[in-house]
Amino acid sequence: MHLKELGEERLIKDLGKRFPSKKPNLIKSIGDDCCVVRASAKKVLLATTDILIEGVHFKKAYAAPYLLGRKSISISLSDIAAMGGRPSFCLVSIAMPEDTLKSYIDELYRGIKDRSSEFGCRVAGGNTARLPGRVMIGTTVFGTADKGRVVFRSGAKPGHKIFVTGTLGDSALGLKILGKYGEKALKGPFGKAALKHLDPVPRIKAGVKLSSKGLVSAMIDVSDGLMLDLKRLCESSGVSAVVEAERLPLSGELTGFFYSRPKMRTALALTGGEDYELLFTAPKQASKGILGLSRELGLKITEIGSIAGAGNIAKVRAIDSRGAAIVVKRPGFAHF
Repeated sequence: MHLKELGEERLIKDLGKRFPSKKPNLIKSIGDDCCVVRASAKKVLLATTDILIEGVHFKKAYAAPYLLGRKSISISLSDIAAMGGRPSFCLVSIAMPEDTLKSYIDELYRGIKDRSSEFGCRVAGGNTARLPGRVMIGTTVFGTADKGRVVFRSGAKPGHKIFVTGTLGDSALGLKILGKYGEKALKGPFGKAALKHLDPVPRIKAGVKLSSKGLVSAMIDVSDGLMLDLKRLCESSGVSAVVEAERLPLSGELTGFFYSRPKMRTALALTGGEDYELLFTAPKQASKGILGLSRELGLKITEIGSIAGAGNIAKVRAIDSRGAAIVVKRPGFAHF
């Protein structure tokens, strides 16, 4: 069987079975946003890793090295946020052609330093290698959390409400605009969407607050698309979910771009990847606290649906204002 036939989800499940959590200090291994290791009686260590590859995740034509450096750290910081953790330090590895200009590398690491420093995450090491024809950046971020406050994907229960931070679909719109106009898109009418794709902001503060206040039952970051990531959360929790499309938080840019095509903007909000917002569930009684946290952080947090019973595990449905099902052909991005 070829990898494209196996698929990314089955590959990860197979690896999870091959490498189960057998060590007593390994609380969680494969299958969540981070692995979780017991560090002390009260603290745990979180670890996550990501990779950005030219031609797969970005193109030099529109991804300036400074913003690329920021994004390479941000996507891993987003995983730490999804567990309710605080970042501590990171490792950065690069592989690129031997004729790469030093100025390009300097800008890349300037972006890495600025973004990691913003969240108190020190660069502690890494690796370098020659890679003909393309650039690759690998990041591994470590964080900490209170042992009893780590948020997993597996805590959602029937009746819990589904929430998301920020707005959805902007990064996918940004990629579309960047592909057409290149770096000029940043100065155009949809520049904010382009910037969200190139320089996403990890929701560390929101993740920590949601965790420390005990407001959240399960959480994941929206990296591959709302419907696909919600499916992953539901599978871990053994539940199903319903998303009310009319409640999806949309930016003015997304609404404006698809002004005459409302179905297109809904589809992009449901399935577009790389928004790096937090998608989480919470008991109904936590809604007031979540609304207060939204005001405290100055961050939009929207209720978009609810967790249903466990009859159809991992089934995620989107419905319109009349309650009719919205057909989603592809729930999000998968490499294979």
